Amino acid sequence: GFVLTHELVHQQQLVPAGGQTVDGMGYPLFLQFKSSDYLKRRNAAESKLVGLPYFRFSLHRRSQSNQQALLLALEGLGHLVFYATPKIHEAINLNRAFFDREVLRGSLFVTPMEIGELPDNELYQIVFSGRHEMVYLCPGERRLEGVIWGEDLGNSWSRLVAGHPPPRLDDDFYRGLAKEMLMLISPNRRIFDEFARGTFEMAPATFADYLAKTLFDCELLIVPADVVSRSET
Repeated sequence: GFVLTHELVHQQQLVPAGGQTVDGMGYPLFLQFKSSDYLKRRNAAESKLVGLPYFRFSLHRRSQSNQQALLLALEGLGHLVFYATPKIHEAINLNRAFFDREVLRGSLFVTPMEIGELPDNELYQIVFSGRHEMVYLCPGERRLEGVIWGEDLGNSWSRLVAGHPPPRLDDDFYRGLAKEMLMLISPNRRIFDEFARGTFEMAPATFADYLAKTLFDCELLIVPADVVSRSET
């Protein structure tokens, strides 16, 4: 996730949790990074669906993790939440894309809501072509129409946050964000109480960032309000 985060910060002017924005306002962005398999053989399972070569990444089975359900709930609170994966399959290509600042442009962003609730314990995968922009959820072969490619991300912020005024990024904001994350795991009171200690031991932004990584395996970034405003033009 480092190379993609690096470009989001330096190309899109996003800031890490706790970072300063121009007017002190912005939107939290949760990114769950996925590495994708690269498939090019004719016997690859989804080759007839998207052609060759193609990429795919897996979601956790429900018996292994409730990550998809947690990310769905987090998005349901009005936050920006994405699975993100670069459309790059070899280290040498990733290095070249990093130095050429091309990682973001070829990356895929998928919201948990676009995927929906996982109905059973099947291994669900996001399958996408290496040659065109078709993306599917498999099994079921349901085409995902609302995905965002990295080259379009900068022009999408205003649409993604439409109707939601930007909050002021002060300590109260980060305390509230941390509380929301903690409440999503509140059925397990012991874990809730253990994590709640952090409200007294860490700066609010640091604690929120810690919870995003620990509970959701997400990188927490901030989309500044002025970046959103520029995407409207």
